Amino acid sequence: MAVLGVYFLALHEPYRAPEHPVSINATVVHARTLLHPAVPQPVGGLMYRCLTEFPGRRPGCVVPLSTLTYELNGGAGWSRIGDWTAVVDALVRLSREERCDAMPLGLPNVAAGLLAHGPTTNLTLHGVNAHPAEVGPAQRQHQLDQLIDAVRAFVAQGPFWPGDNLVSPPREPATLPYQPWTPAPR
Repeated sequence: MAVLGVYFLALHEPYRAPEHPVSINATVVHARTLLHPAVPQPVGGLMYRCLTEFPGRRPGCVVPLSTLTYELNGGAGWSRIGDWTAVVDALVRLSREERCDAMPLGLPNVAAGLLAHGPTTNLTLHGVNAHPAEVGPAQRQHQLDQLIDAVRAFVAQGPFWPGDNLVSPPREPATLPYQPWTPAPR
């Protein structure tokens, strides 16, 4: 059963645009945008299913690509889904051409680093003239909570338009290769 109102966060190569004061390095779209005909299929449809069918998803959540990678056995399951890079490239293009609603974001380095890694990752930050600092799952969740609040504010003004002429998601495979990654025992 698909959960409605799920949003996808893709981090990508930064780009500059005159309408944005900072470089855009991330884009949030409605999960249904993955069903846009300009998105490579069936990969987009399978990613849509991963976003909306994973056990425990809730309406209104923002799911980073790194979370999908974690849920697909640390990336091992991507071979059964397909080339996510082509999908992200298509989503960025759709967003820039205003063929769907999107939230282009210029995430600071710390936020981008946290969201580019899975939900159990710890990172060590090294600042100029500062001691190294550890950040991890709690700080990552804080970044996601801020994005969820931003999406809610956007949706309060009207629905998030995924684009036109959407395709149906593929029915096969009946079961997707979910297996959250766990480190190998030592």
